[in-house]
Formats: sequence, C-alpha cells, structure tokens
Amino acid sequence: MVVCVALRVGFGTTGTSYLVTVAPYMLVSAGTPVAVLIGTHRHRPPHRAGWFLLAAAQVVYAVADGMTVRDDWLGDFLEPTPADLVYFASYLLLCAAVVVFIRRRTPGWDLPGGIDALVVAISAGLLVWIYVLQPLTSDSALPLNAKLTQSAYPVLDLMVLILAIRLVMGTGNRGPVLWLILSSLTLMFAVDTAYAVEGIADGSSVDEAYLDAMWMISLGLLGMAALHPGIRRFDKRSDTALPDASPGRLGVLAIAVLMAPGVQFIQWLRGTPVSVPLISAACAVMFLLVLARMYGLVAAQRRAAVTDGLTGLHTRRHFTQALAVECRRAARAGHGVGLLIIDVDHFKKVNDGYGHPAGDQVLREVARRLAAGSRAGGVIARYGGEEFVVLAPHTGPGELYALAERLREEMAGLPVDVGGELLSVTVSIGAAVAVDPDPEALLHDADEALYAAKAAGRNRAILSAAR
Repeated sequence: MVVCVALRVGFGTTGTSYLVTVAPYMLVSAGTPVAVLIGTHRHRPPHRAGWFLLAAAQVVYAVADGMTVRDDWLGDFLEPTPADLVYFASYLLLCAAVVVFIRRRTPGWDLPGGIDALVVAISAGLLVWIYVLQPLTSDSALPLNAKLTQSAYPVLDLMVLILAIRLVMGTGNRGPVLWLILSSLTLMFAVDTAYAVEGIADGSSVDEAYLDAMWMISLGLLGMAALHPGIRRFDKRSDTALPDASPGRLGVLAIAVLMAPGVQFIQWLRGTPVSVPLISAACAVMFLLVLARMYGLVAAQRRAAVTDGLTGLHTRRHFTQALAVECRRAARAGHGVGLLIIDVDHFKKVNDGYGHPAGDQVLREVARRLAAGSRAGGVIARYGGEEFVVLAPHTGPGELYALAERLREEMAGLPVDVGGELLSVTVSIGAAVAVDPDPEALLHDADEALYAAKAAGRNRAILSAAR
C-alpha cells in the first residue's frame, strides 16, 4: 500500500499517461478483497460470514473502480454513470458486513445500540448538511444529477460510519482489528466528502492524486484488518448482556444532542440565516431518541435486578415477591400453591474436580432443563448457589409430585457436556403444596422435604405432607 501510494502521488506530478498513473490505485483496489480472503483463510475466524461479505463488497468496489477508470480514459461522461450504481451496491454489502459483526459481538444490543448510533448520526448529518452540502449544492453550476450523485457518497459513507460507531459503542474485543476498520471507514467518509466538496465547488469531475492516495490508504487499512490475527477473536460474543451507561457513552450522546442548538447559536453569531424547521426537527427527533434510550436503560436495569446473570432465570428476590403475591391470591381464591426446591447433587465435586467453569456450565444446563420442563405460568428462579426453586400455582399434591419426578428424570436421563466430557448430573427435590398457604411455612415444608430426599440417598423427589 505504501509503495503504491508513493507511486500514485509521484506519477501525478509527471506527464505519465493516465493508465500508468492510475495503475497503483487499481492494484490496491483489486488487492484489498484478495487480502480479506487471504486473512480469512489463514486465520480461520469461527464465523466467516462478515468477512466474506466484506470481501464481496470490496470486489464490487474494485469493479466500480475499473468502470470509473474506463470512463475517465474514454472521457465525455455525465454523472450518474453505471459505475456509480455499482459503487452504491458495494456500500450495501459493506453495511451488511458491519451489521453481521455487530450482531455477532453484541447480540441483544440492536435497539439500544442503534438508538445511540442514530443520535450521533443525526448530529453529524446536520453538520454535514449545513456546512458542506447545502452551501455547495446551492451555489454550484454542476447539473442537478451530478450534484445528487456526488452528494450521495458522503451520505452513504455517513451511513456506514454510523454502523461503525455502533460497532465501537458496543462491547467486545477492542483490539487492532476494530480500530483498523473504524479508521478505514472514517477516512473513506473524509475523502468522499472532500471529493464531493471539490467536485461540486468546481462544477467538474475531480482527479487529484491526494484523493486517490487517501482512498488507497482507506482500502489498505481494511485489508490490514483482515490480515491481522485478531480476526479470530474479533466477533467473539460479548459476555455483557445489557448495554451500559458508561460516562464515555453518555458524554458522546450529550455532545451529539447539544450539537443542534450549538449550531443554531453559531449561525446566529455569524449572522447567517438559520434553518429553523431543520434544526427544530433534529432537536425533536434526538430528544425523543434520548427518551427512548433512557426508558431502555431503566427497563434493562429492572430486568437485571430480577434476572440471574449466570442462568438467565429469575433471582431469589423476584421469586420471594412472586411467592408472596401468589400466596395472597391463593388465600382469596382457595386454590393450591405448589413449590419445588431443587438441589444439584454433589455439586462441590464438580467444581473441585473440573473447575468452576464446568460448574457454571452444569448450572446453566440445569436451568435450561428446568425452564423447558416446567409448566407454563410458573416461576423458576435460582435460589442460591446450586439451589433452584419452581413455583407452581393451581397445583395439587399429585400434579406437583408428577412435575417433580419429571424434572428429576430429565436431569438424570442425559449427561451434561462439559468441555467435551460427559458428566452425569442428578438432583434432589423437595416438594410442598398448600391451600391458604403462608410463604414462610411453604418454604419450610419444601426445604424439609429436600433434606429428606438427600438423607434418603439423593436423586429423588419427596413430597411434604399437605397442609
């Protein structure tokens, strides 16, 4: 890339023929998808769809570059050309690649991350429109079709950059691959904006060596990202289940939201006419987006407070509240309430013999089987350590015991895969059911039944006498 940039800049200062001058640029353009495919083949990331889409985007981009070179060489063309349509297709593929990376790295962050990126995008788009595109498109003698075509590139780059910002504002690996991709897309946005500014201002096509050099560097950075061994871990799923509200994230959003009134104030100080409808609309949209983001943060924190981070089941606190509510409802209606307390047998041996990650895997699998085997309308929670509880409303003794036996058999019937090794996992279950129940008494009865199941040899379910 460095050699080709030097050759392109050097040829631009001499009387070298056009095809020779542009050859170094085309070498980088055509070499970028090759670099992406080589890096993908060499480093073999676990999930390759994003990298294949990135390679496809660069192939289409190189084809468009070739069409542009042909048009420039033949001369006498008016934008938009067929090459522009091919460029636009490459942007769609590039966006698809970044979206795949986003969804792999931070699943479940689509809405909150998208809102954050959209707030930043509206702010940046407002700046680009007021200070770049609007003045140029209103003063230039360039035909309207050409104006729209050249203006489309920074807009499309901004769309890609929004996705890149979304990628950065998520969690996940933040090594060189991420920063190379972000640098590439940021530089592409800058050079396309410079190209649009020069083209619209001059009213003619632009052929500057420094623009080609910047495009080449942008493409080269993308190829370097794919060749870096960090792509093996780049789209590894983040362990952070919920978007955070870090000071950095809130600072970026605050700056973005304040940009619109700031621009309005600057225009007023300069004595420049202010587009009140545009700025008012931008402020209103960003205000609504921030409200939606705050609502999402509150809802996420509420879910986090009642959700166990390891198993995804409810927490003990949520279960205690649900049990009290259900007992009051049962006292009024006169129906039975069933409760199961489930303990994983010899769990300490799993931790001691296979390590805590293996123990975590066992707990997650137990939780999954409990959720799959329990009745609809019940409440399942991790009560503490290796202990789980299942609240079963409208349940009699026979139904509750049948449920307990079914869950016990599902646990014992299939071993748990822990790092390629199969572990036999069993549970002991204490069951209690009562009409007009008291929460503390129901818990006590189920707990006593659990101790009886353990004392009787484990891997069994015992039903406490009905109250």
